[in-house]
Amino acid sequence: MDIETTGNRYSIDRVIGVAVLTSDGTTRSWLIDPGPGPLSVAPYKSHGITVGHARAHGIPAAVALDEVATLLVHHLLAKEPLVAWHAPFVLTTLETELLRHGLTALSDRAPKGLFPVCDPLVLDRRADQFRSGGRTLQSVSEWYGIPHGDPSRAASDAEASLVLAQVIGSCFPSIGRLSRPALHREQVRWHEQYVREARAWRPDRDGDTAWPLASVEALPWADHDSVKS
Repeated sequence: MDIETTGNRYSIDRVIGVAVLTSDGTTRSWLIDPGPGPLSVAPYKSHGITVGHARAHGIPAAVALDEVATLLVHHLLAKEPLVAWHAPFVLTTLETELLRHGLTALSDRAPKGLFPVCDPLVLDRRADQFRSGGRTLQSVSEWYGIPHGDPSRAASDAEASLVLAQVIGSCFPSIGRLSRPALHREQVRWHEQYVREARAWRPDRDGDTAWPLASVEALPWADHDSVKS
């Protein structure tokens, strides 16, 4: 799965698009009306969806987000891993939006919460720790030779993330042979280790050690140039 948002601030920005690639190979997508207020899309977001377009053509946020959460819960109950690139961003932003609209959190809808989750970014950082270059979804997909035809669009990103998780598992047997519960537990540890090592190298670098969900707090809207993104 993947989301399209107004920015990268978990607690402030709004979800305006979601795509979920289901276990039967079909893709479900939502264009979401984020509701009223002086909202805007940050200049660095390249998905091409404006707030005006989302309001004019999207499904009301409370309706769409509830549909998304219901579909994801069915997926988790089937014990299928929920694949999301940079899961803390995707899942924390989604959880925050559910809270903002008075809906039951995704983590409270399934008996085991957000489990199992698979994050190809965490897998790649673990599998090939010393590779130089960027770790964006596009650059990592290119490294593994995975087609990624429409970067920054949720449906394309969701498909690339799923294929990437499968390819990393095939290329690195130490990862691929892990059971789904074991893979989830290891990703918790690998992400925490990565963040702590990054802080040691750059003490000024911020980062949450929690995975796959960071702290959830719905904050009021703030313009992009008034809050550090």
